[in-house]
Amino acid sequence: MLIDSVEVVAVDTGGPCEAGDPWQAVLVRADGAVGCFGPVDELPAAVVAARLGASAVGWPVTDHRGLVRHLFAQLGQHRAGLGSWAVGVLDCAVWDLHGVLAERPVARLLTEEPVAGRVPVYASWLSLDLRSDDAEGAVRRTAGQGFAFTKWAVRAAGESARSIAALAGRASAWAGGPVAIDALGTWDAALGRAVARALPEGAVRWVEDPLPETDCQEYRRLHDEKSPLPVAFGERVTSAVGARRLLSGCRPAAFTFDVAWCGGITEALRLLDLARVASVPVHLHGRALVPAVHLAAAFPQVAGAVEYQLVWESRRQRALAHPLKPDDGHIALPDRPGLGLTLRWL
Repeated sequence: MLIDSVEVVAVDTGGPCEAGDPWQAVLVRADGAVGCFGPVDELPAAVVAARLGASAVGWPVTDHRGLVRHLFAQLGQHRAGLGSWAVGVLDCAVWDLHGVLAERPVARLLTEEPVAGRVPVYASWLSLDLRSDDAEGAVRRTAGQGFAFTKWAVRAAGESARSIAALAGRASAWAGGPVAIDALGTWDAALGRAVARALPEGAVRWVEDPLPETDCQEYRRLHDEKSPLPVAFGERVTSAVGARRLLSGCRPAAFTFDVAWCGGITEALRLLDLARVASVPVHLHGRALVPAVHLAAAFPQVAGAVEYQLVWESRRQRALAHPLKPDDGHIALPDRPGLGLTLRWL
């Protein structure tokens, strides 16, 4: 079965779009069937429409590795960043088409082992200011919904190491257990070392992306300190080559790559294998939630709780007729063929 066509279409978002809302989808057709992935952001959708879609036409639907190599070759030196994201959204659409044609969920195409029917998720709420008056109530309510754990943002914003550590400790106390912290690349190495020394014991699972760049040497120094900072990284990873170098040089507390940003399900399989060999816990980034749920269901021994972005995911899923919503800290694996996406159309 060969790919007949690739197109980018607009979808119904169920309400007015705000800045940054994704509103497009990638459709792939073969043998009278349609695969899709969405909603997709405007920039990667434009790359698929202008450069990658035509290159995929005529390619065998089931040759995922060959297609991804072919698509990356079309991008040349522009494969990182936006390029890998565009390849990723197209790859996810092709996997959906493969599942539709095979009449099986993607998770059951990925492994011969039994798959998990429910996938644990953790909640992230990065727009909440932990200094605000309503922060305590928001953290307590979120932590009480059965999530594996919660994640909160603590930007540097001129704060001292002691104040950052105090915020993290406060969030942990409100949540009733260790929390993950996302620094959003706003710290430097000196601040990271100082925070590590000031953190209350057992308050933090990891600090995600403390540094502006995923610098293996700097992260190794943070890890080797007498008071090491538990670091998570991965969402900036755009190739298995880069992931191999990172994981061999410094072992993170969590590897948090994004299924779409890294080049799609096909590349994510390679990253999961690298993480398994390195014995590094994987917690998939939540931007590409639906394919992340399929991967975590297929490989629960490698991939732990998937990120559920409380504010942003509810907006993205307005485009879906059957949104994936957490229930007692878990999301049920869709039992429909492919990724199980049903998009609302304009």
